[in-house]
Amino acid sequence: MTQADDSLSAASSPAITAIHVLAGIDPRFGGPTYSVPRLSAALREVGVASTLLSTYSADAAAISHPHIHAYPHDFAGVPILRGLRFSKGLQSALFTAANAAPSQSILHSHGLWLLPNVWAGNAAVKHQRALIVSPRGMLAPAALAFSSLKKRVFWKFLQRRAYQAAACYHATSEQEANDIRAFGITAPIAVIGNGVDLPEFHVRPALAADAPRTILALGRIHPIKGLDTLIRAWAKLAPDRPDWQLVICGPDDVGYGQTLHALVAELRCPRVQIRGPAFDDEKWSTLKSAQLFVAVSQSENFGLAIAEALGSGVPAIVSKGAPWADMQEQGAGWWIDHGVAPLVAALTQATGLDDMQRRAMGAIAQRWIEREFSWRSKAQAMQALYAWTLGQADTPEFLYKG
Repeated sequence: MTQADDSLSAASSPAITAIHVLAGIDPRFGGPTYSVPRLSAALREVGVASTLLSTYSADAAAISHPHIHAYPHDFAGVPILRGLRFSKGLQSALFTAANAAPSQSILHSHGLWLLPNVWAGNAAVKHQRALIVSPRGMLAPAALAFSSLKKRVFWKFLQRRAYQAAACYHATSEQEANDIRAFGITAPIAVIGNGVDLPEFHVRPALAADAPRTILALGRIHPIKGLDTLIRAWAKLAPDRPDWQLVICGPDDVGYGQTLHALVAELRCPRVQIRGPAFDDEKWSTLKSAQLFVAVSQSENFGLAIAEALGSGVPAIVSKGAPWADMQEQGAGWWIDHGVAPLVAALTQATGLDDMQRRAMGAIAQRWIEREFSWRSKAQAMQALYAWTLGQADTPEFLYKG
């Protein structure tokens, strides 16, 4: 991990400086640990002086990047403070960077309910820097339902005050924008989706007739992800699909994997694998080996793993907890209601296609993701939002003021 130094002082030559704050950089914390660093890097490519400040835990893999500054969690043995990502190093570096940044600067805070997000708002107020807030799905009803009392208390006494001066909120989908409004936020909202990086893929090879076909769920193993629904649906379908298997793959940071193993045993569900996380090359290899991707989360503000699966040429079944209606309109998959019955119906249809039909859907998906989700286009949109926030440009078309 790199530590803060004089390089945190923004250069004066670019027109806009952006300081991003993310409470945790460890990949096990989910999609923002990829999308926020990647956004910061893409912004630099279009001329924004962008820096990311975050924290890391003792068991995290080291990173080496000149514009990402990560600081250790303090009080690792104190459960409450550990869970709030307390880091004196991050707090000090953030206020120093905000003070040193030029007047044409943005503080961009990603997430809620953690101390680094509070410090970002406080630093913006103290040093009179424009503040943009990206909730990253944390205001969705299903997300708010987890530890709801803690979040209400946190909002009342810490987070609301820190974010009350936000110039704008950033949503990654129209659905997330609606969630932000429903929470009572009246500030302008910009809708800018995430980008997706994809490796170079060759044509997906045809499978041997006797090779197992794989239904893949890849992402955090957490109650909000609807994996119990997936297992119940697969239990109903599995007897009729002996040539298919279900693979669930991801980090289990709340111990939910034990519940899923017990459910598999209870239902006597055949051909189910529940694996640990897959990152980098292993992730792409896992996606490439799948014939069908399933994401039935109760709530997703974007769903990075969905985009990566589609971009890997894998057709997908996605619940309406994620904003992927366009996927079905493109002919790249199925966008379904929540519940076991709708999922069984979609799985029956998807697994009933022949390999060539699924590969054709996957090719459509891959071309669509490559066309619509480049990081450069997302960075240019964010740059336009920053310029508007700082009074340098007119209102962008993706900004909603009321």
